[in-house]
Amino acid sequence: MSRYFDIDSFLAEQTRVPVVFNSGCTGLGKEMDKMCQTRDLPMGEEVELPFWLVPKLFEQNMVGPKMPDCFDERVWQVVEAEPKNVPLRDFNPHFFEFGARFTELLRDEELHEQLEKAFTARYSKLLVGAALSTSEFKDRHLLSREEEKLLDAGRDSMKAFHDWKYSTTEKLTVAHTVKANKKRRAGGAYGSNQRRAMGDNLTNRV
Repeated sequence: MSRYFDIDSFLAEQTRVPVVFNSGCTGLGKEMDKMCQTRDLPMGEEVELPFWLVPKLFEQNMVGPKMPDCFDERVWQVVEAEPKNVPLRDFNPHFFEFGARFTELLRDEELHEQLEKAFTARYSKLLVGAALSTSEFKDRHLLSREEEKLLDAGRDSMKAFHDWKYSTTEKLTVAHTVKANKKRRAGGAYGSNQRRAMGDNLTNRV
């Protein structure tokens, strides 16, 4: 379910999902389907419900979810052909967030693989270069909400790095403690060598 205080998670779960009722729904015909002409919703009726309502009904075997339009076969054909040029937000603003929730509900391995493949292709071909660039990104309209957050996070990190790198004239120097330790070790090594040399001289004289 929704992550607490995560507005994107809430919005993703508002996505409407087509479901077929496995049993009748007494007294809720109009509430479940505004086009329903009777008080009760008959068995086998197909309606669209917000995703947040579906898991509990599915758990009780009251409904059978169907594949939403945003994951239609035609969508995947376009995504696979031109992964970096597809405006995913036109299909669903929360394409990957909702996809992860829907996949988890149905345990659909094929959908999981399609989502993973699409995200990997778009990440490598669209997001990486844009996140590392400081110029204006003109293809923001192509991104889902999740991709947009990744892009902004990457750009914020790059900006912070550049600000740190170019805003200071200070040079990195060795700490005083490190210098003192080096001198102490050097002095110890010199004294040890001197004592060893003196011992060798005494031995040679004897």
